[in-house]
Amino acid sequence: MRVWLCALLLCGCWDWDQFRGADASEGVCPCFAGDGAYCGARALAGAEAAGCELPLGGVTESTLLSCGDGVWTVRDDCADECTFNPGGPLDDACLLLDCDCFVLEAFCGAGAQRIADERRCQVPLLPEHDGDILHCPGGVWTVRDDCRHGCRQAPAGTPDDCRAQSVYRLPFACDREAVVSNATHTGRDRFAVDFDVPPGTDVRAMREGTVLRVRNVSPPGSPCFEGGGAACVDLANTVEVRHDDGTVALYMHLQQILATVGQAIPRGGMLGLSGSSGTDTPQLHVQVQRDCGIWRCQSLPIAFEEAELVTGATATSMNCE
Repeated sequence: MRVWLCALLLCGCWDWDQFRGADASEGVCPCFAGDGAYCGARALAGAEAAGCELPLGGVTESTLLSCGDGVWTVRDDCADECTFNPGGPLDDACLLLDCDCFVLEAFCGAGAQRIADERRCQVPLLPEHDGDILHCPGGVWTVRDDCRHGCRQAPAGTPDDCRAQSVYRLPFACDREAVVSNATHTGRDRFAVDFDVPPGTDVRAMREGTVLRVRNVSPPGSPCFEGGGAACVDLANTVEVRHDDGTVALYMHLQQILATVGQAIPRGGMLGLSGSSGTDTPQLHVQVQRDCGIWRCQSLPIAFEEAELVTGATATSMNCE
């Protein structure tokens, strides 16, 4: 193990400056590169470079860890290996084999994902087709129906089908216009959307749900409240709303948070005011994601009722009563 870690330390694959000199409280390792998922190999090598210790026993190269707000937890013990992109985003994950076909006729991608999680395998078409209807004739996973507004999971024994309309509306008040500044993210934020809106713009719930978590990590007057550069990327003020299908909507870069944990939020309900916390440009970043136990997870495709959003487009909110 130590020989393997030393090889990583010498190879120059990672930016080890982010680990060296890390603020380790009483010798305990912080979240080196921010909140996220860490393969044991990445975390152990980071601890080696920073001269600190992980506060968990039995961590191996194939252990999948979470680190959020400086707290380390074990998410999974990968059956095979834990994969990650050295120097890349914290979207580390267990390497999973493709699932054998378990679909009788038609299955929403989101529903297939839940079964795949239980069986510890992966459906190769996900998360790109999370909202489409899948099947697997001849044992090959295929998209049967491309659902414009996402799919509806029917009761057991009944094939799933496409929704007639989307359950998502733009995250603004009724008739509010907003310019899409970025609809082409990568990595775990792949399906996220950024809106160019001035500070103080009302941020409304895209879909009804319950407030899962709020992070007011950059209050007024703090270094990251209005930008702050790369050091502030993980210090955006955020609200997360959990939906009835288990997905979570993340709203980032808020100036003020008005929602509270556990609060039931209707679609169009007030969550806060937009701002530039954690970013140098006033904007609102939204994404729908899986609930991975930390604040920022793998994003999922999202279809808005108003329009298909592309970078540079102006969209008008239909998030009305």
